[in-house]
Amino acid sequence: MSLLRSDRVWLFGGIILVALLVASGWFLLISPKYTQASDRRGQVEDTTTQLSKLRKGLADLKADNENLTTYKAKKAAYLKALPSGDDIPAFLTQLQTMGTKLKVNVAAYSASGRTKSDAVTTVEELPITLSATGKVADISKFVSQLQNTQPRAVLIDTVSVEFKDGNAALSLTLTAFRNTADTTTAVTTG
Repeated sequence: MSLLRSDRVWLFGGIILVALLVASGWFLLISPKYTQASDRRGQVEDTTTQLSKLRKGLADLKADNENLTTYKAKKAAYLKALPSGDDIPAFLTQLQTMGTKLKVNVAAYSASGRTKSDAVTTVEELPITLSATGKVADISKFVSQLQNTQPRAVLIDTVSVEFKDGNAALSLTLTAFRNTADTTTAVTTG
């Protein structure tokens, strides 16, 4: 009888030992590998998503590169609109010439001191006041060309118009802008 009991003890002990080995093998060896594999799959998914975003960005950059000459031309036009030199006398002469071409007499103009722009740190603002007289249609063309067509960036702040005998006397206050950053290398670099 004691032999039967000792066999049962060894049998149950063996079963418990096997169960402990299986459980410890699961928790110490297999489960961490499953967790590690799951983490790697997550990293692969993240990397795949990032790679697809980078490929899309590269395709966008290649498309932008095809338009590089257009972008350079736009940049040159923008820099022309925002010159860096001190060319206010030339600009005032340009306004007078533009008025003459449009049959508008630009008689009086004055420019006051420059101030730093609150919006853009590398830009200075120069308030300019000018007076012009001419026919209403010509004055309208002058203002339109001043704001939209001529290459220099200006912002019309106030307009005062007096009408007499089919003619108009225009008084404008506008702001001209000047770039204080060095842009000469940016324009010529290709």
